[in-house]
Amino acid sequence: MKTSHPSRLALGLLHRFVPDDEPLAGDLLEEFGRRQSQSWLWRQVLMAVLLQAFRRPRDQRLLKLAEPAAALEIVEGGCTSPRKTVNLTASPIAGIGGLGLVVLAFLVTIVSPQAWWIVLAGVLAGVLLGLALLLIRRRGVVSTPPRLH
Repeated sequence: MKTSHPSRLALGLLHRFVPDDEPLAGDLLEEFGRRQSQSWLWRQVLMAVLLQAFRRPRDQRLLKLAEPAAALEIVEGGCTSPRKTVNLTASPIAGIGGLGLVVLAFLVTIVSPQAWWIVLAGVLAGVLLGLALLLIRRRGVVSTPPRLH
């Protein structure tokens, strides 16, 4: 089935995932004008998106975890202070993310399943300690030091 208009969705995906590549879009539209094949256009767009996924980014886009001036210094290499790292994995163990923790749990289960009783006891003790601290603070047993004016 041939149509005279290129797919707006295909062109939108090309613009979204392959930004700043106007010559590619122009070439694809020109060739589509000759062929007028939607399947050809979709193959070309999907191939361009896949190739873009494997390219190294030309610019570094910041996550905005720091002030813009400090982040610009870090990117340009002019920062003399030690870099602070931000743990985005929510793991207390440095270098181990979600999948690493799943593999670690699997290995503990296979090698020593009795170790889970220690983990369960630790979690239970933490919950009881948290509840005890909450009850103590609610009753006002913990006194706060007086403020100096």
